[in-house]
Amino acid sequence: MQRRALLLGLSVVACGPKPIAAPPAAPRVTSAAETIPSDLDVVVRVDLASMRAALGAVGLSAAASGLLAHAKAYGGDADPASKVIAASFLEADTVYLGYRPSPTWAPLDRVLALQGHFAQLVQPPAGFSAATDLGGDVRYWDAKAKPARDGVARIYGFGERLRVFVSEAEIDAVERMLDGLSGPRRLEPMEEGTLSLAARPLVLGRLAGQGRLRELLQSALVLRAVMAFEGGGLRVKAELLLDGPESAQELADAGQMVLVRALGAAAPAAQLRVGGDRLLLSILITNQQLATLLGCFGLGSASAQACPW
Repeated sequence: MQRRALLLGLSVVACGPKPIAAPPAAPRVTSAAETIPSDLDVVVRVDLASMRAALGAVGLSAAASGLLAHAKAYGGDADPASKVIAASFLEADTVYLGYRPSPTWAPLDRVLALQGHFAQLVQPPAGFSAATDLGGDVRYWDAKAKPARDGVARIYGFGERLRVFVSEAEIDAVERMLDGLSGPRRLEPMEEGTLSLAARPLVLGRLAGQGRLRELLQSALVLRAVMAFEGGGLRVKAELLLDGPESAQELADAGQMVLVRALGAAAPAAQLRVGGDRLLLSILITNQQLATLLGCFGLGSASAQACPW
Protein backbone atom coordinates (compact mmCIF):
# COMPACT_ATOMS: atom_id res chain seq x y z
CA MET A 1 0.00 0.00 0.00
CA GLN A 2 2.75 2.35 0.95
CA ARG A 3 4.59 1.38 -2.24
CA ARG A 4 1.54 2.21 -4.42
CA ALA A 5 1.19 5.56 -2.71
CA LEU A 6 4.82 6.30 -3.37
CA LEU A 7 4.54 5.34 -7.03
CA LEU A 8 1.38 7.44 -7.41
CA GLY A 9 3.13 10.43 -5.89
CA LEU A 10 6.07 10.08 -8.27
CA SER A 11 3.75 9.88 -11.26
CA VAL A 12 1.94 13.04 -10.19
CA VAL A 13 5.24 14.88 -9.89
CA ALA A 14 6.38 13.61 -13.31
CA CYS A 15 3.14 14.65 -14.99
CA GLY A 16 2.75 17.94 -13.12
CA PRO A 17 3.03 21.38 -14.73
CA LYS A 18 6.44 22.41 -16.02
CA PRO A 19 8.12 25.29 -14.22
CA ILE A 20 7.47 28.69 -15.80
CA ALA A 21 10.51 30.07 -17.61
CA ALA A 22 11.94 33.37 -16.45
CA PRO A 23 10.64 36.36 -18.42
CA PRO A 24 13.03 37.94 -20.95
CA ALA A 25 15.27 40.69 -19.66
CA ALA A 26 13.83 44.19 -19.88
CA PRO A 27 15.40 46.48 -22.48
CA ARG A 28 18.47 48.23 -21.11
CA VAL A 29 18.38 51.75 -22.53
CA THR A 30 20.14 54.57 -20.71
CA SER A 31 19.79 57.46 -23.18
CA ALA A 32 17.50 58.68 -25.95
CA ALA A 33 20.30 58.29 -28.51
CA GLU A 34 20.29 54.51 -27.99
CA THR A 35 16.78 54.21 -29.45
CA ILE A 36 17.65 55.71 -32.87
CA PRO A 37 18.04 52.90 -35.46
CA SER A 38 21.00 52.64 -37.81
CA ASP A 39 18.89 52.68 -41.00
CA LEU A 40 17.96 56.38 -40.66
CA ASP A 41 20.00 58.86 -42.73
CA VAL A 42 19.78 62.00 -40.58
CA VAL A 43 19.97 62.27 -36.78
CA VAL A 44 19.46 65.64 -35.09
CA ARG A 45 20.14 66.35 -31.41
CA VAL A 46 18.64 69.41 -29.66
CA ASP A 47 19.72 70.59 -26.19
CA LEU A 48 16.38 71.74 -24.81
CA ALA A 49 17.83 72.34 -21.34
CA SER A 50 20.01 75.17 -22.67
CA MET A 51 17.09 76.54 -24.68
CA ARG A 52 14.95 76.50 -21.55
CA ALA A 53 17.67 78.41 -19.70
CA ALA A 54 17.74 81.01 -22.48
CA LEU A 55 14.00 81.28 -23.16
CA GLY A 56 12.58 80.46 -19.73
CA ALA A 57 9.60 78.20 -19.12
CA VAL A 58 7.18 80.68 -20.72
CA GLY A 59 9.22 80.97 -23.89
CA LEU A 60 9.60 77.24 -24.22
CA SER A 61 5.86 76.78 -23.64
CA ALA A 62 5.17 79.25 -26.47
CA ALA A 63 7.57 77.30 -28.70
CA ALA A 64 5.77 74.05 -27.88
CA SER A 65 2.42 75.68 -28.66
CA GLY A 66 3.83 76.87 -31.97
CA LEU A 67 5.00 73.34 -32.72
CA LEU A 68 1.51 72.00 -32.14
CA ALA A 69 -0.03 74.72 -34.31
CA HIS A 70 2.47 73.90 -37.07
CA ALA A 71 1.55 70.22 -36.86
CA LYS A 72 -2.15 71.09 -37.22
CA ALA A 73 -1.44 73.24 -40.28
CA TYR A 74 0.12 70.24 -42.04
CA GLY A 75 -2.46 67.71 -41.02
CA GLY A 76 -0.72 66.69 -37.81
CA ASP A 77 -3.87 67.28 -35.80
CA ALA A 78 -5.11 63.97 -37.20
CA ASP A 79 -2.22 62.27 -35.41
CA PRO A 80 -3.44 61.51 -31.88
CA ALA A 81 0.15 61.67 -30.57
CA SER A 82 0.63 65.36 -31.48
CA LYS A 83 -0.59 66.68 -28.11
CA VAL A 84 1.49 64.14 -26.17
CA ILE A 85 4.57 65.17 -28.16
CA ALA A 86 4.01 68.89 -27.55
CA ALA A 87 3.52 68.28 -23.81
CA SER A 88 6.62 66.06 -23.69
CA PHE A 89 8.78 68.86 -25.10
CA LEU A 90 8.04 70.91 -21.98
CA GLU A 91 9.52 68.19 -19.76
CA ALA A 92 12.45 67.14 -21.98
CA ASP A 93 16.10 68.08 -21.56
CA THR A 94 17.43 66.50 -24.76
CA VAL A 95 15.69 65.55 -28.00
CA TYR A 96 16.87 63.23 -30.76
CA LEU A 97 15.15 63.02 -34.14
CA GLY A 98 16.28 60.34 -36.55
CA TYR A 99 14.61 60.25 -39.95
CA ARG A 100 14.73 59.22 -43.56
CA PRO A 101 14.42 62.39 -45.68
CA SER A 102 12.36 63.01 -48.77
CA PRO A 103 14.02 64.60 -51.85
CA THR A 104 13.20 68.01 -50.28
CA TRP A 105 14.79 67.01 -46.93
CA ALA A 106 11.43 66.69 -45.15
CA PRO A 107 11.24 63.81 -42.62
CA LEU A 108 9.44 60.65 -43.71
CA ASP A 109 10.05 57.53 -41.61
CA ARG A 110 11.19 58.73 -38.20
CA VAL A 111 11.96 58.12 -34.55
CA LEU A 112 11.60 60.98 -32.07
CA ALA A 113 13.23 60.29 -28.69
CA LEU A 114 13.00 62.64 -25.71
CA GLN A 115 15.02 62.42 -22.51
CA GLY A 116 14.07 64.30 -19.36
CA HIS A 117 11.76 64.06 -16.34
CA PHE A 118 8.27 63.04 -17.43
CA ALA A 119 5.06 62.43 -15.57
CA GLN A 120 4.24 58.73 -15.74
CA LEU A 121 1.68 57.82 -18.42
CA VAL A 122 -0.96 56.14 -16.24
CA GLN A 123 -3.71 55.99 -18.87
CA PRO A 124 -3.19 55.16 -22.57
CA PRO A 125 -2.89 58.32 -24.72
CA ALA A 126 -6.05 59.06 -26.67
CA GLY A 127 -6.17 56.92 -29.80
CA PHE A 128 -3.73 54.32 -28.47
CA SER A 129 -4.14 50.80 -27.10
CA ALA A 130 -3.60 49.63 -23.54
CA ALA A 131 0.03 49.33 -22.48
CA THR A 132 2.19 46.32 -23.27
CA ASP A 133 4.62 45.80 -20.37
CA LEU A 134 8.18 44.83 -21.33
CA GLY A 135 9.42 44.73 -17.74
CA GLY A 136 11.76 47.09 -15.98
CA ASP A 137 9.19 49.91 -16.11
CA VAL A 138 9.30 49.87 -19.93
CA ARG A 139 5.96 49.94 -21.79
CA TYR A 140 4.59 50.71 -25.23
CA TRP A 141 1.24 51.77 -26.68
CA ASP A 142 0.16 51.11 -30.29
CA ALA A 143 -2.03 53.42 -32.37
CA LYS A 144 -5.54 52.01 -32.79
CA ALA A 145 -5.86 53.38 -36.33
CA LYS A 146 -3.21 53.09 -39.04
CA PRO A 147 -1.32 56.42 -39.07
CA ALA A 148 0.16 58.28 -42.03
CA ARG A 149 3.69 57.29 -43.04
CA ASP A 150 5.22 60.06 -40.91
CA GLY A 151 2.69 59.64 -38.09
CA VAL A 152 3.23 57.93 -34.73
CA ALA A 153 2.40 54.22 -34.75
CA ARG A 154 3.90 53.37 -31.35
CA ILE A 155 4.86 55.25 -28.18
CA TYR A 156 7.46 53.82 -25.79
CA GLY A 157 7.76 54.93 -22.18
CA PHE A 158 10.91 54.16 -20.20
CA GLY A 159 9.73 55.00 -16.70
CA GLU A 160 10.00 58.74 -16.12
CA ARG A 161 13.24 59.05 -18.12
CA LEU A 162 12.46 58.58 -21.80
CA ARG A 163 9.63 58.83 -24.29
CA VAL A 164 10.03 57.56 -27.84
CA PHE A 165 7.60 58.15 -30.73
CA VAL A 166 8.02 55.74 -33.67
CA SER A 167 6.54 55.72 -37.17
CA GLU A 168 5.23 52.41 -38.50
CA ALA A 169 8.17 51.59 -40.78
CA GLU A 170 10.66 51.93 -37.91
CA ILE A 171 8.98 49.72 -35.29
CA ASP A 172 10.97 46.60 -36.20
CA ALA A 173 14.23 48.57 -36.26
CA VAL A 174 13.55 50.02 -32.81
CA GLU A 175 12.71 46.55 -31.50
CA ARG A 176 16.11 45.36 -32.72
CA MET A 177 17.72 48.29 -30.93
CA LEU A 178 16.00 47.29 -27.71
CA ASP A 179 17.34 43.76 -28.19
CA GLY A 180 20.88 45.15 -28.38
CA LEU A 181 21.21 44.84 -32.17
CA SER A 182 22.02 48.43 -33.07
CA GLY A 183 23.76 47.80 -36.41
CA PRO A 184 27.28 48.84 -37.44
CA ARG A 185 26.55 52.24 -39.03
CA ARG A 186 24.38 54.09 -36.52
CA LEU A 187 24.75 57.86 -36.80
CA GLU A 188 25.67 59.70 -33.59
CA PRO A 189 25.63 63.52 -33.39
CA MET A 190 28.23 65.16 -31.18
CA GLU A 191 27.18 65.89 -27.60
CA GLU A 192 27.75 69.65 -27.80
CA GLY A 193 26.08 72.84 -28.99
CA THR A 194 22.44 73.84 -28.98
CA LEU A 195 21.87 71.67 -32.03
CA SER A 196 24.06 69.00 -33.57
CA LEU A 197 23.49 66.55 -36.38
CA ALA A 198 25.01 63.62 -38.18
CA ALA A 199 23.94 62.72 -41.71
CA ARG A 200 24.87 60.59 -44.64
CA PRO A 201 25.98 63.13 -47.29
CA LEU A 202 24.13 61.22 -50.01
CA VAL A 203 21.00 63.09 -48.99
CA LEU A 204 22.92 66.39 -48.93
CA GLY A 205 24.00 65.79 -52.51
CA ARG A 206 20.37 65.86 -53.63
CA LEU A 207 20.26 69.56 -52.78
CA ALA A 208 23.43 70.45 -54.68
CA GLY A 209 21.99 70.37 -58.19
CA GLN A 210 24.03 68.56 -60.85
CA GLY A 211 27.75 68.43 -61.59
CA ARG A 212 30.94 67.72 -59.71
CA LEU A 213 29.79 69.29 -56.42
CA ARG A 214 26.92 66.83 -56.25
CA GLU A 215 29.25 63.91 -57.07
CA LEU A 216 31.68 64.86 -54.30
CA LEU A 217 28.94 65.23 -51.72
CA GLN A 218 27.35 61.93 -52.67
CA SER A 219 30.70 60.13 -52.40
CA ALA A 220 31.36 61.52 -48.90
CA LEU A 221 31.00 59.16 -45.94
CA VAL A 222 29.49 61.19 -43.11
CA LEU A 223 28.64 64.79 -42.22
CA ARG A 224 28.69 66.06 -38.64
CA ALA A 225 27.77 69.58 -37.60
CA VAL A 226 27.35 71.54 -34.38
CA MET A 227 25.33 74.78 -34.21
CA ALA A 228 24.98 77.27 -31.39
CA PHE A 229 23.37 80.71 -31.37
CA GLU A 230 25.69 83.48 -30.30
CA GLY A 231 26.11 87.22 -30.89
CA GLY A 232 23.08 87.72 -33.13
CA GLY A 233 23.87 84.80 -35.39
CA LEU A 234 24.45 81.09 -35.70
CA ARG A 235 27.90 79.59 -35.13
CA VAL A 236 28.33 76.48 -37.28
CA LYS A 237 31.15 73.97 -37.06
CA ALA A 238 30.98 71.16 -39.59
CA GLU A 239 33.13 68.17 -40.50
CA LEU A 240 32.72 66.20 -43.72
CA LEU A 241 34.55 62.88 -44.04
CA LEU A 242 35.49 62.02 -47.63
CA ASP A 243 37.08 59.03 -49.34
CA GLY A 244 40.55 60.61 -49.55
CA PRO A 245 42.63 63.83 -49.26
CA GLU A 246 42.25 64.62 -52.99
CA SER A 247 38.46 64.64 -52.77
CA ALA A 248 38.64 66.74 -49.61
CA GLN A 249 40.82 69.36 -51.32
CA GLU A 250 38.63 69.44 -54.45
CA LEU A 251 35.52 69.92 -52.36
CA ALA A 252 37.28 72.64 -50.32
CA ASP A 253 38.01 74.57 -53.53
CA ALA A 254 34.41 74.24 -54.71
CA GLY A 255 33.11 75.05 -51.24
CA GLN A 256 35.11 78.27 -51.06
CA MET A 257 33.42 79.50 -54.23
CA VAL A 258 30.02 78.60 -52.76
CA LEU A 259 30.82 80.58 -49.59
CA VAL A 260 31.85 83.64 -51.61
CA ARG A 261 28.61 83.59 -53.59
CA ALA A 262 26.41 82.84 -50.55
CA LEU A 263 28.03 85.18 -48.01
CA GLY A 264 29.60 87.90 -50.16
CA ALA A 265 31.82 90.22 -48.13
CA ALA A 266 31.40 88.04 -45.04
CA ALA A 267 32.95 85.00 -46.75
CA PRO A 268 36.54 85.73 -45.56
CA ALA A 269 35.31 85.29 -41.97
CA ALA A 270 34.53 81.64 -42.74
CA GLN A 271 37.29 79.16 -41.97
CA LEU A 272 37.35 76.31 -44.48
CA ARG A 273 40.31 73.96 -44.33
CA VAL A 274 41.37 70.42 -45.15
CA GLY A 275 42.65 68.01 -42.52
CA GLY A 276 43.64 64.78 -44.26
CA ASP A 277 40.46 63.23 -45.64
CA ARG A 278 38.23 65.69 -43.75
CA LEU A 279 36.82 69.05 -44.77
CA LEU A 280 36.39 71.36 -41.75
CA LEU A 281 34.21 74.48 -41.68
CA SER A 282 33.71 77.08 -38.96
CA ILE A 283 31.54 80.15 -39.58
CA LEU A 284 29.27 82.64 -37.87
CA ILE A 285 26.15 83.15 -40.01
CA THR A 286 24.24 86.35 -39.29
CA ASN A 287 20.47 86.29 -38.95
CA GLN A 288 20.08 87.98 -42.35
CA GLN A 289 22.39 85.46 -44.06
CA LEU A 290 20.54 82.64 -42.34
CA ALA A 291 17.23 83.87 -43.76
CA THR A 292 18.73 83.86 -47.27
CA LEU A 293 20.06 80.32 -46.88
CA LEU A 294 16.71 79.08 -45.61
CA GLY A 295 15.11 80.56 -48.70
CA CYS A 296 17.48 78.47 -50.84
CA PHE A 297 15.95 75.35 -49.32
CA GLY A 298 12.39 76.59 -49.72
CA LEU A 299 12.05 77.33 -46.00
CA GLY A 300 11.82 81.11 -46.18
CA SER A 301 10.78 84.03 -48.35
CA ALA A 302 14.20 84.68 -49.95
CA SER A 303 14.49 84.08 -53.69
CA ALA A 304 16.15 80.84 -54.72
CA GLN A 305 17.76 82.65 -57.69
CA ALA A 306 20.53 83.91 -55.39
CA CYS A 307 21.51 80.40 -54.35
CA PRO A 308 24.93 79.14 -55.51
CA TRP A 309 23.68 75.68 -56.54
